[in-house]
This record gives sequence, structure tokens and C-alpha cells, in this order.
Amino acid sequence: MRLAFRNLTRHYRKSILSAAIGILTVLLLVIYAGNIDSTRRQLTALPNAMEIRGAVSNLNGSQDFSLSISEERVEGIAACPEVEDQVFTVQLMAGFGEFTLEEWKENLHYFGAGINDIAGVPGLQSGEIRYAKQWDESLFAGEESVCILNEWVMEKKGLELGDEVPITIYYYQYGQGGSGIGKVTPLIEGKRYRIAGVMDMREYSGNIVPPDMLFPFENIRGIFHTEGVDFTADSASFRVKDPFRLNECKRQMHEIGFLPVARDADFSYAGNALTITDENFINAAENLRETLAFLTGMLPFVIVIILFVGYLCSYLLIQGRRAEYATMRSVGMGWGHCFLVLLFENVMTSAAACAVVSLSVLPAGMMSAKALLFSDAVFFLSFLLGSAAALWSFHGLSVMEVLAGGD
Repeated sequence: MRLAFRNLTRHYRKSILSAAIGILTVLLLVIYAGNIDSTRRQLTALPNAMEIRGAVSNLNGSQDFSLSISEERVEGIAACPEVEDQVFTVQLMAGFGEFTLEEWKENLHYFGAGINDIAGVPGLQSGEIRYAKQWDESLFAGEESVCILNEWVMEKKGLELGDEVPITIYYYQYGQGGSGIGKVTPLIEGKRYRIAGVMDMREYSGNIVPPDMLFPFENIRGIFHTEGVDFTADSASFRVKDPFRLNECKRQMHEIGFLPVARDADFSYAGNALTITDENFINAAENLRETLAFLTGMLPFVIVIILFVGYLCSYLLIQGRRAEYATMRSVGMGWGHCFLVLLFENVMTSAAACAVVSLSVLPAGMMSAKALLFSDAVFFLSFLLGSAAALWSFHGLSVMEVLAGGD
């Protein structure tokens, strides 16, 4: 190694040229590896940047609200391990106090909704609800007999947070199989609810009348069970947990009983189909995968090119050193010893090239340390293999002919 270092300093012009070629080669390889690394990171981050959501719709896909979704399908979505952030709603009509079916026109003035998440009310923001001290947004995921009232309803009725009020609730009943327009039907009279919050919704973006009252979804479902009424949800949506397992998610939804949308089907309120917004994600994922496959497929050609560069660079730089090699052999150095000395020269220049590029690129955060290490390793090994192949040409060199010819 000492002899190799001394040779580098003696032939400093050739050493600088070899290092410069190495630096240029490493830079090109860094760009190539950086593209691979960037594509992989984009593919990994794609589910967060472009989520896939699914929503229950009627068979022709024209409506994903005001539906009749069976309880069996609701439970299937809730239990599916391939989805998360499930949102369920049920539409209601409500009035304060107790009143008979004949008195509903005078008392049934408010629209209500049973929800398990505020996302079930399009446009409603967390900051637009003011909760009583012991309550927060988690109440929608519970079964407590609590409600959230609109601010104008509170003012009209002279109510305060924490008050307990009797509320009569009606639900929308559809015909067999979701046919026919929903008919308002009594559910329970005068059930007492604690006012756990007040809402001031400013930018409602739903397709139906905005609700004046909000109830926990499971609380409403429990009332259906208690009253012996078949429960149906009004809407259901979810987010696919792992978009790369989209096919498994669709298979499980098919097992639950959901059908693909058929645009030519007759209109119905039955929520028995599934609309999944996956087109953009699939296109983006396919493009990234094709790019990644192309780049990784080029790796063998890149390695061959670096091998050739290493061979050519070493071959040209050692052509004027035949006499030096012959002299080393004539003083008793073996072939293997001479080969290692010349190879260590290439090791040092290659290592210097990798160090210069790495110390410039890594602190700047231009690419990950893993990708940079990959670039350095591919260059170092490929370049040295090419150099070793060029140095091997000295093995058949006749020392006596070189010395006698004055080469």
C-alpha cells in the first residue's frame, strides 16, 4: 500500500485524471440511483398522498345518500380488516316532547342524523361544535343518550348545555328492496337526551337538508333493536387501509354482498352496490411501477458500462508503465505482488472519487444514505473489476523483452 501511494504521487497527473473519471462516473450513477430511490419513495408514499375511498351506492351508482343499507352490510363494513375510517349515518326526523302520529305535522320540525363520526355531516368542522365539559367528539362513537343541537334550535327553545330534553324520533322507511320514496315512520316517543354540545355549521356541503340534531349512531341503532324495527343506514363510506391490497378489499366487499355498479340498472334506494374511487391511484401506481421496472432493468447495462470504463481507464493509464512493471519484477517482486500494488492504486483513486461525491451529496440531503451507499458500492466494485481485467494483461508480459527493448 505504501508503494502504491508513492506511485500515485509520482504519477500525479494520471492519478488526478483517473480520479476525475471516477468522480464523473459516480455522479452519473448517483443521478441514476437517485431516480430509483425517488420513484420508490413516491410509490411508498402514494397511499398517503392519494387515498382510496369507497362509498355504498344504489345499483346504478346515481346516489350514495338517502339509501336503505341493510344492517348486515353495515356490520360487514365495520368488521372488514381491509378498511378504516368507516363513516355511517342514518337520517331522522325529530321533535321535542311526546306526541302521537296524528300530531306529527305540528311537532315534527327538525331534521336529525345518527352519525359515528362528524365526517358523516359534509362541511361540518370540529371547531364548529362546542361541547359540554365532560364531552368531546368521541361521543359519536359511543352509545350514550346524548345529542348535539343546532345553535338556533337552542336559542329558540331556551336550552342550555347539559339540559335533558325529551325528543320524539321518526325514521325513513323504504319499500321492499329499497323501492319507493322513504316514508317517515315513528321510531320512539319522548326519549330523554342530554344536550352534550351545540353546533354552528357555516359551510354545509351535503345533498340533503342539513341536520338540526346529531345523535350517536350506535345509540340510534340500539333504539331500532329495542323497538323491534329492522335497522337500515342512510349512507356508508370508508377508506381502504392499504391501497396496494385493493383487490383483497374488493373481494371481501363482494363476500359481504356488495355488487359492482351497473349504470344501466333501474333507480332504487337500496344500498347494495359499491363505488370506489381508485382510478387515479391505479394509474399513478402503474406509472411509477413501470418507471421503477425500467430503471432497475437498466442496472445490468449500467454495471457493464462501468466495467468497461474501469477497464479502458486502467488500460490506457498503465500503457506507459511497462518498464516500471518490468523493473519491479526484476528486483524480485512476484506477479501477484505487482498486481496488488497496481490494483491498490485504483482502489485509492476509486475510494477518493466516492468520498468526494458522497461528502458533497449527503450533507445536502439530495438523496438517502442508502441510495448513495448503493451508488458507491456499484461503482467501486464494477470499476475495480474492470481495472483488474486491464491489469491482468501484464501477466503475459515478458520482463526480459521489455528491459532489452528499453520500453
